[in-house]
Amino acid sequence: MKRSTLKVLVCAVIVVMMIVGTVACSSSGKSSEKAVPSEAAGKEEDSFKGSLKGKTLSIGTDVSFVPFEFPDENDVYVGFDMDLIAAISDYLGFEYKMEPMDFTAMLMSVQTSKIDVGIAGITMTDEREKVMDFSDPYYDAGIQILVREDSEITSFSELSDKTLAIKEGTASLTFCEEHYPEAKIVTFTTIDEAYLEVSRGAADACVFDAPNMLYYVSQNPDCGCKVVGELEDACQYGILFPADSELKKYFDAALAELRADGTYDRIYDTWFGSN
Repeated sequence: MKRSTLKVLVCAVIVVMMIVGTVACSSSGKSSEKAVPSEAAGKEEDSFKGSLKGKTLSIGTDVSFVPFEFPDENDVYVGFDMDLIAAISDYLGFEYKMEPMDFTAMLMSVQTSKIDVGIAGITMTDEREKVMDFSDPYYDAGIQILVREDSEITSFSELSDKTLAIKEGTASLTFCEEHYPEAKIVTFTTIDEAYLEVSRGAADACVFDAPNMLYYVSQNPDCGCKVVGELEDACQYGILFPADSELKKYFDAALAELRADGTYDRIYDTWFGSN
């Protein structure tokens, strides 16, 4: 083999190895760990500040997902997502109009570009990412356990022989029926009834969506309950855009800045207690 040919082959192998290495590093996906922003990254994010000034965006949301978005007593939409969008708007400089609609209609409206943005505790899934774009994840969700403050239960592994108060028709009910067939499961029409069952000591625990339970405890400090256990059926929420939307890069930069300057944590504490 000629020396020049050998040289070309060696170079080609090195290039292939570099590509494989890059793919392997990027395959970690949507990690919820907060990266420490470098000084250069901070300057890049700052360049987005006020970058959408003069624009008005249409933002779809399903206003029945407490505590992320819901109407208060004055029919004003409030919640974690509403505060987050307001903070992103302040940073990027755009105005916006909220478009309340049911969840399915919101997904379709984003996919067909009838609205610019969707936010409503939207779980990031492979199926949705095939036809739409998500921001970087902004919330780690899943199910957890509500118990009385004096309870010794600390994890899901301790629920097998317990009495569980569960809201009927939920993913939590399916999860508990599959994983704890020996437990006594009592179902309720509303989640508040299930919470009360635990609070008064008639049930050992309630399993439900972590954000809702954290909100309940933060808003009812005298309920005598606490949230325990690692997240199960974990997922992440993202802000949704039509495919190939230019808005994604702006919103990602805004989310990074809100985490870095403490705004995200202040919003989180308002709705869920200490982060």
